[in-house]
Amino acid sequence: MVILQAHDLVKTYQNGSTKIRALDKISFAVQEGDLTVILGKSGSGKSTLLDTIGGIEKPDSGEVMINGHSLYRQKEAERARLRNQAVGYIFQAFNLIDEFTVLENIRLPQDIRGRAYDMELEEKIFSVLEIKPRLNFYPGQLSGGERQRVAIARALLMRPQIVLADEPTGNLDSYNSRQFMEFVKKANAELRQAFVIVTHDLEWLEIAAKVYYMKDGRLEEYDENKSSFI
Repeated sequence: MVILQAHDLVKTYQNGSTKIRALDKISFAVQEGDLTVILGKSGSGKSTLLDTIGGIEKPDSGEVMINGHSLYRQKEAERARLRNQAVGYIFQAFNLIDEFTVLENIRLPQDIRGRAYDMELEEKIFSVLEIKPRLNFYPGQLSGGERQRVAIARALLMRPQIVLADEPTGNLDSYNSRQFMEFVKKANAELRQAFVIVTHDLEWLEIAAKVYYMKDGRLEEYDENKSSFI
């Protein structure tokens, strides 16, 4: 089942007298259970692409479809509903609140939206991500890898069909990067979550089912013979 489709996305920015085309007619699709990695250097447009398919930043032209519904032809309230139902976001900076415990941080989006807690799903996700012993800790008491696992637990508990992750290992050392990749692989396999991960880290190739690369706002299928762009 296709969850998300992007068709001919274009996004430009003005930098002084120069117009920068961050997205240059990008099209691709994500199906249920996909683990998709988009590689590219800083400034290639990959974060802009993630924000655009996630409903955060409107394209100049083109279309994003979520479960057959056009994301940007909807009014803001309906767009937010589509986004909240189908899309989870893992930010590079984790976006955890220092004054809240791990459990409070994880449950915060559900509290904001007035959703009841799903204890059975919580138990499964906490087990997959191995964070149950840390639920009463505060973010300042966690390692970088543990904070990243909290961020992914928070995203998964909203039951999104697709999780978007922006440079998720960019702030982690090699050990915690490897651990996080294994957790993503496990969540993808056991929970059937689709992932789109934008990164410059070639190690993600080991677990990705689909790989693209971005350069100068253009998206192409990855070819290892063109790896010099990283």
